Amino acid sequence: MNCKQAEIAMMEHFEKTIQPARAKSLAQHVLKCEDCREYYVGLDMALEVLDEPELNLAPADFTQNVMAKVSELPAYTKPIGIPLRIVWGLGVIFLGIGLLFAFNPQWLTAMTEASPVLYSILTAMYAARTAVTDAIANAVASTSYQGTETILLNVTIVFVVIVGALLAVLQRSEKSSKA
Repeated sequence: MNCKQAEIAMMEHFEKTIQPARAKSLAQHVLKCEDCREYYVGLDMALEVLDEPELNLAPADFTQNVMAKVSELPAYTKPIGIPLRIVWGLGVIFLGIGLLFAFNPQWLTAMTEASPVLYSILTAMYAARTAVTDAIANAVASTSYQGTETILLNVTIVFVVIVGALLAVLQRSEKSSKA
């Protein structure tokens, strides 16, 4: 038996699961090997101490003392600001509505005819989109890529604007929570 096997056999011995032949082999190894003998004696002493009943009992007022310490700790307060789940949820909703209208322009026309307020909002958004689209078209025209404006470009612009707005809100929310 080598030292590693002896350590495993010692655990079996202290757990009272060792086979008689293995126990005999362990005893012979421990008599020959001083390191394993010291390890065995140390384990035996440690387990004796751990088996003392006084060590296993918590003081009578242990729970009350712990709870008193916990109640002294400062309470956690959530950061003030818009919950990010709401911001991301609204962003996804707006993105979905934007994609829906981009691929179904007849719905957009019907909605703007039904609500003057929505028409005003969409007109402002369209003006902003047109400005961004024109800027991108000018940038694209100055490169080697020569293409026309497509629905994909519009969707990409809307997506970039929404993600940029969400990131700005996220950054502002993080700054206000750290303050």
